[in-house]
Amino acid sequence: MEQSIINSNGYSIFIGNDVYDTIRSFLYQYEFSEHKIFVLVDENSRKYCLPRLMSNIQLFQKVHIIEVPVGEEIKNIDTCQRLWQELADNNADRNSILINLGGGIISDLGGFVATSFKRGIRYLNIPTTLLSMVDASIGGKVGVDMSGLKNQIGFFSNPQVVFIIPEFLDTLPEHQLRSGFAEVIKHSVIYEKHYWDDLSSQNFKDIKNWKEIIDWSVEIKNYFVMEDPLDTGFRKVLNFGHTIGHSIETFSLHHDDEPLLHGEAVAAGLICEIYLSNKFSKFPKSEMDEVIPYIAANFKQYPLRSGNFDLIIDIMKHDKKNTGDTFNFTLLTSIGNSLINQEIDVNLILESLRFYQSLEA
Repeated sequence: MEQSIINSNGYSIFIGNDVYDTIRSFLYQYEFSEHKIFVLVDENSRKYCLPRLMSNIQLFQKVHIIEVPVGEEIKNIDTCQRLWQELADNNADRNSILINLGGGIISDLGGFVATSFKRGIRYLNIPTTLLSMVDASIGGKVGVDMSGLKNQIGFFSNPQVVFIIPEFLDTLPEHQLRSGFAEVIKHSVIYEKHYWDDLSSQNFKDIKNWKEIIDWSVEIKNYFVMEDPLDTGFRKVLNFGHTIGHSIETFSLHHDDEPLLHGEAVAAGLICEIYLSNKFSKFPKSEMDEVIPYIAANFKQYPLRSGNFDLIIDIMKHDKKNTGDTFNFTLLTSIGNSLINQEIDVNLILESLRFYQSLEA
């Protein structure tokens, strides 16, 4: 599988199952150095992915491993304090490097910890889930949750480099792989119609060439990031599906024994915000009738209940994209064409939730 290289905002993204040599070359400067390499993992990436790095790259036999539990619940300042202390106790200095090996939670958390420790040490990302490969590990947004609200504390901070190894997807249970697929769908509908046409011709379960999908999905994400690195305007197109999606995700985290994964909530958010796009920004009904059934066919319906709508709206009030008391959305005018900073009335948002609920029948 040929290695792809995508240049981002001051760093490069290497994609391919043969990037081990590139990782080895990048870390060679630490081979005989007193500056330590730290690897942040969760229980899953330590069990399934770290051994592959250790068997392919000898230097990984000497790294200091820091492990955190699996789950969004650990993405908070308390965990950061523990990680800062572990770095300090193990003599991390300004020239140390932190390797984030895991999904989106690991890259968000690890990037935040590295950027804030001693006013910043270097970090790199080796994403192990589809979600982190096509979204969380690139773009330079790092952060943690506060009071149960997603990514309330954070920085813009770019990694030194990102290494994407598609074979790590083999370690994922299907629902984790499917979660990342929601971001792939989002990328296809916000960018260009022919990407949507290509993707929608494939069923999730039939996809074999994940590298091809990762390549173009990363290129799309990177396109928006490069145009607007600090998320002041054009990059907000990437928020499509996330205003409602994040609220549903946060609600699920607090109320469900098995909370929704990020991508599962985004899939619900995409459906609601396509409905809003149709009602508010003239997104064509013909395209709505293409996209919504495709998402619904690939993602299980989340049982939204009318009695919880007000709580979901309350959560939405804390969304970082809002200004004052208004709800701020990115909406589509057609596949591949977007409008940012669209102020939507709460009654229309409730209507979109009822529309999503109606699909359950």
